[in-house]
Amino acid sequence: MGYTREHRQKAAALNAADAKALLSKSLPFVLKILTPAQLEQAQRVMDAAVVNPVVKKEYEDLRKKSIRAQSGNVIMRDEMIERQADKAWEMMIHVHPADYSIRVDFTTLLAPDAFTPETDNPDEAAYLQKIKKTLAGSGVWLRIGQPQVSAFVIDPRVFSVWLSVGSDGDDFVTIPTPNGQLTHEALLKTKTFGAGYSRDVNHGYVQQELRREMDRLWREIDAGVMQHGILSSIRRRAFPGVTTISDALGGANFPDSSIWDYPRRLVIRAREANVGGNNVTVSRTYLIAAAIVTRNAAHLLAEYIDDTNSGAGKAVAVLNVAKTAGEIAEIGLAVTGAAAVARGGTKMAAGRAVSEVDVLAEKEFSKAIAKDATLAPDLKGVWTAPGPKGKILGRGVKPNQSNGAGTGWHKW
Repeated sequence: MGYTREHRQKAAALNAADAKALLSKSLPFVLKILTPAQLEQAQRVMDAAVVNPVVKKEYEDLRKKSIRAQSGNVIMRDEMIERQADKAWEMMIHVHPADYSIRVDFTTLLAPDAFTPETDNPDEAAYLQKIKKTLAGSGVWLRIGQPQVSAFVIDPRVFSVWLSVGSDGDDFVTIPTPNGQLTHEALLKTKTFGAGYSRDVNHGYVQQELRREMDRLWREIDAGVMQHGILSSIRRRAFPGVTTISDALGGANFPDSSIWDYPRRLVIRAREANVGGNNVTVSRTYLIAAAIVTRNAAHLLAEYIDDTNSGAGKAVAVLNVAKTAGEIAEIGLAVTGAAAVARGGTKMAAGRAVSEVDVLAEKEFSKAIAKDATLAPDLKGVWTAPGPKGKILGRGVKPNQSNGAGTGWHKW
């Protein structure tokens, strides 16, 4: 015997939980999309909780009452009472464990911006699509349960309903929506999805690459400052007049140590923009700018060494700073737009010419300034900061100097 109106009436008389009322209070968005059959399934589960114990007791009492005589395993029963017991058993509401989960059409529960990224980090957009595929595969399920009303006590008239990813599982797949709507916030507060977001977005490829390259550039700036200090020390210890004569003969002009202040400031701006991962594009733009200015400062110092015809070993060390800074600029430019230092960017970037890096960077800066005019004071200074002679954009090296131009920074 299936679930009938008689079952519902008996359950109502026993004050069973009302599925529609519970859903209306807890998950109104879900109630709106449930089919009549799904709503009946939920009600059947709740009715069974109060009806079945009563039916079972009535059946057992009648079975005991039907015994007229017994000898060992042989029992003589009253047929009329036995039929009453069987009739009573027909009121049992049959429920399977699978009935406690109802798959719903999650697409009808989605908020308009549920899968809209809140940052410009491309890893976030990719991860949200991953969540979407997971929901389509595992499904979103209406779960029905009976919470404990006190220690070790379950009231058959008290039920709870919630949504989860998949038809079973623990709290890690529960979607904490207050009304049944699947919002961006609710999806990311799901423990499984939240942990994945931290792994794939906050600590994902883009963020790791940005932080790694910012740290690497900071170390290169430190190396440039150190070499600058060594040269300054050599000049101070030289016999009076020697450095002046050497500079005059070579047409050299010893750069001020302040040339490293600007790239430091740009790296700090890059880090500030990247706090919370909310502005990857600006962070990336500042990183590229800092790398180019660092490269130019290193070349300016190397040019001085070359013009004075001294300290060749120091020139190699400074040019290594320029080389690494150039590589960092290439990585930042590996993929344009919000893709930042996208997957595989390091390999893609290798081999750009100095001029290509500068032209691409200038385009990136123009786009960034057009979008946010407050960036102009910092970015426009990239092409006016001190650098070696002979180039307008980037000013990588002097004219006719053998620099591997066109073969990429990795050829230094």
